[in-house]
Amino acid sequence: MSYSWVGSRYMFLDEISVSEQKGIHIGRYGGHTLSGANKNEDGLMVLQSETGQWKLAILMDAHQTAESATLVIDYLLSQQEELNRVLNSSDTFERLDYYFNGLFSSRAFREACQTVQGETACLIVYQRDQYIWWFSVGDCAAYLLHPELSKWDQYMLNQRQFYEWIGKVNTFDLPVPCYSSGRRELRSGRNMIVMLTDGVLDGAEGFYNTPSHLYQALYNDNSMSHNLHHILNHLHTHQAYDSATLICWEVDNACEAAIPSDMK
Repeated sequence: MSYSWVGSRYMFLDEISVSEQKGIHIGRYGGHTLSGANKNEDGLMVLQSETGQWKLAILMDAHQTAESATLVIDYLLSQQEELNRVLNSSDTFERLDYYFNGLFSSRAFREACQTVQGETACLIVYQRDQYIWWFSVGDCAAYLLHPELSKWDQYMLNQRQFYEWIGKVNTFDLPVPCYSSGRRELRSGRNMIVMLTDGVLDGAEGFYNTPSHLYQALYNDNSMSHNLHHILNHLHTHQAYDSATLICWEVDNACEAAIPSDMK
């Protein structure tokens, strides 16, 4: 199953949208027109296996125009057969860095990037069973929410970078492409994976830029749809200018997560 969207197709100005794609929840808000919002340059793509064993989500926040986000989505869709082989393989976690680095570094893709106006941040998260992998170019943010992590003030997976992009200005044109990637084991029990664009963090006077505020807004007994609507309505009430997009899903991990040997 796959789904994609780019803000240039439908902008959600003054409008809150919360939807679900087989357990993957998507929240979108295009910004408040009274604050000057007049375009939406966010974009996303989600893939998941028929059995639900794995999920892949790609989130983008483009600059100047949405053309760079559209290019990334179109290019990945054109490579979907090979991508699905990687995602379904027995050694996916060993192959993901190599696959996406090779894809974005290819001559064909880099030449296509020179034909678009602007550039985009790009965040990719893959979850399979009790593990997740992420790949980040730019300033979109990924979180793993769980009570055992929050008690140590551990929320984010990646560190946002403000001078990395894919597009006209392209990190993969550098002699040494700059991006971050990593892996994380899920904790036992209920885990929540969250991806968002900077419009969520910058709106409402930066309220959700404090990770504990985001944790409290999402990790509770309310439905995911209710919580996403609450966050986006908070932004709308504060007349947020920038577009805001979130992708979230939960994983109930029945496996025992790693703990120190003296606590067993």
